[in-house]
Amino acid sequence: MTRRQLLTALGLVTLCTTVALGFDDKASDVARLTVRGEALLYKPADQLRLRIGVVTEAAEATAAVAQNSRRMTSVVAAIKKAGLGEREYQTGRFSIRPKYNRRPRQAGPEWTRRIIGYEVNNTLAIRTKKLSLAGKLIETAHAAGANSIDAITFDLADPRTHRAEAIAAAAVNARTDAGILARASEVRLVRILSIHLDQSRHRPPVTTMLRAESMAAAVTAPAPPIQPGDVSVQASVTIVYEIAP
Repeated sequence: MTRRQLLTALGLVTLCTTVALGFDDKASDVARLTVRGEALLYKPADQLRLRIGVVTEAAEATAAVAQNSRRMTSVVAAIKKAGLGEREYQTGRFSIRPKYNRRPRQAGPEWTRRIIGYEVNNTLAIRTKKLSLAGKLIETAHAAGANSIDAITFDLADPRTHRAEAIAAAAVNARTDAGILARASEVRLVRILSIHLDQSRHRPPVTTMLRAESMAAAVTAPAPPIQPGDVSVQASVTIVYEIAP
């Protein structure tokens, strides 16, 4: 079989990986087999991220801050009583913003923009491995005065551990498919010319978003049931082989 016939015979094959044969005239007279292996793993989430906030409004900034501080103190006491340690939460955001009057549709030339009040937003960023507390934290925080939950996310505390597993699985898939293709095409894998890590990432489950206006509906029943789900860990590896008839 001539080299041109060999190249035509191998062509492009798609299994669980993408495989293609190429010939590089610029480098050397070497036939090559390029194999792309992929791996998609699903790992149980082992970490909960949750943002709980208190939003207050008042005509004066000092009054809005004082009201917010009282309610946030109650929220902190409630989540600690629910089982959260002091190292598992911290202030995520604190802001004081003025609220302005709205311009009327037919405002006259005498209309001016003025401050009519202040809004204070204080948010706790929670990160814990106590996944079973998710529903209880929402229930107790809301009862203590929290009126905003920005996000509930379940992810991996140490994604690099599972990343290494996904990379290894992708490399095994690439090598396995290269061997199958070589045997089927009656060629020999001589050596590995290059290995390239294309991508490696993890994706947490869909984030749950609760705003202040939906808090009451979300916690009408005690301790709303929340399931952590799995986190997907993905990796792909490209291996280039030198081949011979």
